[in-house]
Amino acid sequence: MILHSLLCNALRSAAVSALLFLCAVAVAAQQVKRIVIVKIDGLPEYFVDEIERQRDAETGKSVLPWIDEVFYKNGTRLPNFYTRGMSLSGPSWGLLDTGQHLQIKGNVEFDRFTLHAYDYLNFVPYYFAYTANRVVDMPSVEVLDTLHTPLLSDAFPLEKKYTSQQLYQRGYSWRVFGAGFMNMIPADRNDVIDEWTLGFEPRKMTVKQNETDIAGKLVKRPEVDYFDYYDTAFDHVSHHNNDTASRVVALKEVDRMIGHIWTAIQQSSRADETALVLVSDHGFNSDAKVYSQGFNLVNLLASAAGGGHHVITKRRLMLEYSLKGIYPLGSTIRTTSNDSYYLPHQSDKYPTALVDFDGNERSSIHLRDSDLNILHLLLLELKKSETKPPVRDAAADAVLSVRRQTASGWQRTLGEMNEELAALDGGSRRQSRGSRHSRWRRRPARQRSRPATTAVCAAISRKRSGT
Repeated sequence: MILHSLLCNALRSAAVSALLFLCAVAVAAQQVKRIVIVKIDGLPEYFVDEIERQRDAETGKSVLPWIDEVFYKNGTRLPNFYTRGMSLSGPSWGLLDTGQHLQIKGNVEFDRFTLHAYDYLNFVPYYFAYTANRVVDMPSVEVLDTLHTPLLSDAFPLEKKYTSQQLYQRGYSWRVFGAGFMNMIPADRNDVIDEWTLGFEPRKMTVKQNETDIAGKLVKRPEVDYFDYYDTAFDHVSHHNNDTASRVVALKEVDRMIGHIWTAIQQSSRADETALVLVSDHGFNSDAKVYSQGFNLVNLLASAAGGGHHVITKRRLMLEYSLKGIYPLGSTIRTTSNDSYYLPHQSDKYPTALVDFDGNERSSIHLRDSDLNILHLLLLELKKSETKPPVRDAAADAVLSVRRQTASGWQRTLGEMNEELAALDGGSRRQSRGSRHSRWRRRPARQRSRPATTAVCAAISRKRSGT
């Protein structure tokens, strides 16, 4: 973390996170009433140190002149700052934006009962749902709200803050997108042809527009106390190229943006009470001394040696080379196995492994309960009319045996789920009563049915007992 602080005070809210606490420690003797936080995804401090020491041959200054001037010469720098958690954007920014222990533990998380995927990195479905008035906040914020965990930005009233598009985002302003789209198109028609030939830059519609907005509001909107800016360009370069030259170009772009915002701060009427903070969530492993190698977990699990699993993921394998990967609204991706003996012709309906392979040297894997797989196969055998009596009796005995072994554990899980569903239903009813005049409408709850496995097992028990 690198931060420049002119003046600092304790903010109004008790929900101040560790991020601002570090700012306050750095300049405890002064009074800050306005803060600008620049969030750069995946930027390691050692790389900033290394490039900052390089000198420009013509000027003799650092090749990162603004970062050098603002933070290294006139600010405070924490060279050993890191997030105590996973080296992933979703969890790391959750820790930084809340100052609390990790609640979100992956870029993607699965509900193992419903197979619903919580994709915390995909902005596109959120924008569509927001436009349709179905959601207000990003999925990560919705999860934190259920846990009553506030964000740092929640310490400021809506009219006194400006937040950019980011993983932990509340609401969205189409004005930013619209202004960015208009600014992306050059005023001169000849420049339009050049841009079309070279390719338009989508970042101008969001990230660049956020930068422009912040610089303008710093000067023209003195009543705004909180600004944050979020940029993933450096992290994307690290993942896709990871060569030093490309990363230096991306870092120089960060330096240019720092200069733009710092100049706007100096031109504002509140320059003497404004703090500028530069922070990153984690550093992608690009150290030349560290060897890192990945392998395809999905293909491993789908192979006979890996168990012949039918695998669900959030992203496609070889996404950059897949035409289907262009479609951003798909909920989950299924990769079926040709080496599985388990329901080979119904593999899309019955996946046996959930994999989140997003990560820097980590993955998350969930496997379907083997007892459930066994019950599934036995019940399908019992359902067949051509099953011979000796086989039917053996299958029925096996079903009851599995049920006896798993009944207590599954009953406990069922009780916990019913308890959570009752609490959720109660909260939904209270929220519905409190917002009857709102345009939002609660969908009717689905009628819960008796689990098929329990019903079949009960029928077997009655048959075996002669009833």
